[in-house]
Amino acid sequence: MQFGDRVLYDNGSSNTLGVYLKEISSHEALVKLDDNPVKVVLPTDNLTFIKNMDNMDLAQALVVADYIAKEQYDGHYTLFGFSTGYRFCFGTLDKVSYHTTNLMPLGKTIEEAIKKAIDEKVDVDVILDREDKMLR
Repeated sequence: MQFGDRVLYDNGSSNTLGVYLKEISSHEALVKLDDNPVKVVLPTDNLTFIKNMDNMDLAQALVVADYIAKEQYDGHYTLFGFSTGYRFCFGTLDKVSYHTTNLMPLGKTIEEAIKKAIDEKVDVDVILDREDKMLR
């Protein structure tokens, strides 16, 4: 399993969906379960791979984005919803304009916009650099 994969946790009496974050040891992994606001360490024997990040559902996309934001951007990310789709980037835009918004990854769904931002490593600094080069 890799970072961001969707997993099913079987605790013996019930099953819970979650998102795999990272390996702690050869027998344990850090996982964010959908029904628990806190990340937990779980035995890998009780985790079953469901799907990777290529076709994320909304819960998976938000958990992965939130984890990356907390680890690298002090918990900040920017998400806009428009009639044409969704725009997403890591960090907080201090100025919002047509140019900065247009440079954010676009998706027909929130999940798609988040996936593009993760894949392309788009954060506020990347957007502002691109805007600066564009306006020169």
